[in-house]
Amino acid sequence: MKRIISLTIFTAMQLVCLAQDNPKLESLYAYLKAKGIVKSYTLSNKNDEGIRKYYKTYVKLYDEGPAPTMDIDKTPLDAKTDSAMRLEWRNHREAFKVIRRTLGELTEDAAESYTYEYHQGGHDTIQTTIIPKSFSEGPVPEIFKYPFVTVRGLGKRPELVSFRYHSLTPSGFYGRMSAIGYGDLYVNTIVDTTLYANENFDVEKLQKAIAPLLKDKTIKRHTIHCQIDSTFNVLEYNDKIPFDESFRRCSVYRKHGDNHLTVYKFTSEERAKTVLHQLMECVRQHIADHPRQAYTICSDEYFPPLNSEEMFRGEPFKDPYYDKGIRKSMTIDTIMDEHGFYILINVWDDDEAFPGEWKRLKEMTNDKKVYYSVDDWWK
Repeated sequence: MKRIISLTIFTAMQLVCLAQDNPKLESLYAYLKAKGIVKSYTLSNKNDEGIRKYYKTYVKLYDEGPAPTMDIDKTPLDAKTDSAMRLEWRNHREAFKVIRRTLGELTEDAAESYTYEYHQGGHDTIQTTIIPKSFSEGPVPEIFKYPFVTVRGLGKRPELVSFRYHSLTPSGFYGRMSAIGYGDLYVNTIVDTTLYANENFDVEKLQKAIAPLLKDKTIKRHTIHCQIDSTFNVLEYNDKIPFDESFRRCSVYRKHGDNHLTVYKFTSEERAKTVLHQLMECVRQHIADHPRQAYTICSDEYFPPLNSEEMFRGEPFKDPYYDKGIRKSMTIDTIMDEHGFYILINVWDDDEAFPGEWKRLKEMTNDKKVYYSVDDWWK
């Protein structure tokens, strides 16, 4: 037992060590996390630069004047709600200042930086992009000076820290509940240059490791089999149907996908957190044992409301355009709602197809669906 505990502690410490970053960025992240503005970061060895650490978050600025705050129906907020609202506003205002100050400090030692500001008549625009270290492949491609764009086929990417802010015109309908400014922060750095992926993730081995944790028959579950082929245009399908029925995630590299998704439901938050932690410990141990297998992992364990969060992804390391063999991948997602806490584990060949109707769906072949007979089975 002592050996198992020591091994777990070692694994956790190893991943923490891998996540060490520029001290100024570490300090910024710790501040934003303490204020609840950022929830987690992601580590991934999927590119041949090493292990990347990245996260994206936002800040909103509001009219913090002394006038009473009103609900959208023009009713004054009660003192408790007003106090909580103003605290959130202050946190975002202070975070805005800390982000600006940190980026200013980073610019002093950056290999390259690009800044644009416009302030006139209450209208503000700020755009800052920082390349902390020299880019190994020569000049930074122009496209990387404008972040939040997914770029494929350009080889290695530079490290990047970026912040964009612009003022907003408050909505008359929402009044002071409407933000007067919005800022996006994006941080993407390299924390280890040696442990890049050069092996496919061993999905079957991890499945065997986590199987004992999920064999308890008291855990409510159901399975979804989702298949797509070359006759089905996923992007057109998503454009035509309501959001709730669309794919949450999908890929179209192979024009073929065979997905086996299992949904586990918990009504006890404590039990859900325990099982999730056990699963992620297995994942972390696997990564420690096989650091060259391709993975992406979230730094924290939690159950977000509304939209699922990807806790882990194991997949092939080669680009799907050039790898002609069968590609097996796996993800672990979490989400919560008023009925419970959910862990969603998807294992698939080739293209991913993560359906939005994961609560009700039983089978899906292209756009043909079969549902479980009782819609409220999960409630």
